[in-house]
Amino acid sequence: MRILGTDSGDVGRLVRPTETGRWVVPVLVPLAVVFVAYAWIVPDGLGEATRSVAVATAWALTLIVTLLVTLLVLILVTAARRGTAAARQVAGSPGTWLAVAVVAYLVLLTAVSGRMAPLPVFDALDRHWQGKVLDLVWLAVLFGMLHRWARAEAGLRLSITPGSARPALLTIAVVFGGFVGLTALAVALDPSAATAVGAEQVAYNATIPNLTEELIWRAAMLAVLDRAFGTPWVVLGAPVGWGVVLTSVVFGAGHGLLVDLDGVWGFNVAGGLFATVMGLALGWIWARTGSVWPAFLLHCAPELGVDVGMLVAG
Repeated sequence: MRILGTDSGDVGRLVRPTETGRWVVPVLVPLAVVFVAYAWIVPDGLGEATRSVAVATAWALTLIVTLLVTLLVLILVTAARRGTAAARQVAGSPGTWLAVAVVAYLVLLTAVSGRMAPLPVFDALDRHWQGKVLDLVWLAVLFGMLHRWARAEAGLRLSITPGSARPALLTIAVVFGGFVGLTALAVALDPSAATAVGAEQVAYNATIPNLTEELIWRAAMLAVLDRAFGTPWVVLGAPVGWGVVLTSVVFGAGHGLLVDLDGVWGFNVAGGLFATVMGLALGWIWARTGSVWPAFLLHCAPELGVDVGMLVAG
């Protein structure tokens, strides 16, 4: 990994995460601050904080293994369809493994952020806001340091690709309306399925959590992988490639293989499959519009659709 210097030749140049290591340590600072604060504020907190980080690291490693296995499958498919020379070109490219290393590091960062023992200030809340806020802070460091890349390739801009507004809005509306209708129907058929919807739940489903996941999985990871593998296919107007497959499979694994803050592991097949399909849809809308914001709205659509459906049915 080449570390950029401070000479004038680097000023104004678009620098990607795979081209510099200057962001690698700074993004750890917010996590370290929370870790130290927890150990300092909570009595005997160092052991609890350390255990939560160990659990998070173990979970992250399972996702990284999933990433590597999926990449291996794609290389084998390439060998079968295009020959061993094409597969070797991908497998032997330093850019391939540099991109995979960046994605693996981002997986580790969000895993530790999301599963680190929460500070007492968050005790009154039902949802794990600390993890998502922490994600947002280290993402701000990453995108702030590589701001030209963030705008040009990660999609951190308000403008979208011309002609993409209608299909994007239609997709978001259909998903949202579908979940409103299905939820209302489910409650009508089985009133016991109704659950209370509070203000915190709506706020959680409409704000930071879904935004940080899109910034991580699409704006950062998918942008890096698309640069490494290219986007040779066009699906409904969106240029896509191996990156959308890799991020979607690992995104699905992250929602299917579960571990809570106490270190209890579980497996949710339906949740994993749904997240994989949603990952493909989110990757498509990100690529189609060239912006992370439509992907954020689509990410919110199912969860807010369920919330609204519960409110309508109730």
